[in-house]
Amino acid sequence: MIDKNPKMLLKDIAYEKIKEKMMKGNEGYTSENTLVQELEMSRTPIREALNRLQHEGFLRIMPNRGIMFTELTVDERNELIDMRIAVETYSLKKAVQRMDDRHIEQLKRIIAMQEEAYQKDDFYELLEKDSLFHQYLLEIVGNSHFIKMYRHARDRQFTVRAGNWLRNKPDVLKVFIEEHMEILNAIIEGNVEAAVQLLEEHLKKGKL
Repeated sequence: MIDKNPKMLLKDIAYEKIKEKMMKGNEGYTSENTLVQELEMSRTPIREALNRLQHEGFLRIMPNRGIMFTELTVDERNELIDMRIAVETYSLKKAVQRMDDRHIEQLKRIIAMQEEAYQKDDFYELLEKDSLFHQYLLEIVGNSHFIKMYRHARDRQFTVRAGNWLRNKPDVLKVFIEEHMEILNAIIEGNVEAAVQLLEEHLKKGKL
């Protein structure tokens, strides 16, 4: 399938790399020429990825001026958090009913990977593994629409400014890891109500 559609593959690679640049970088802008050089790709997949990212609200393409990464308003950010709370707490109740030792061990591994990234001061990897914890809980239930909504909301939360805010608050990032462990412990103990409450409180801390 990949061999039959190489253009789509390149477009998707460009899309992910540009999003990663938004999260890793300190600048709120770039240009098509800069992306061509940095990503070592042709203009066609980069333009397709940029058009998609603009449609999704991640950036603005300004002719003859460059590309500006957009930031969420406080209201937009809080609305995304409310959506995540609704989706993730609902899914957690169902996920707990389906969990076995294999799922528990995988969640422990994800938290261990978070801790390792924190010790290495690898901010981007830490965010990736933080995201993986939440996504894995959704994957246990397997609702593809919930997973898609989650991925979009998560990506929109961590734009340049939000990423810089977190990067400068290592204590907050450490607390996130500890809270994941608390959620998992509640799951292991079979206390679904506590796990759901802890998850909701955890997500609410993302509000501004």
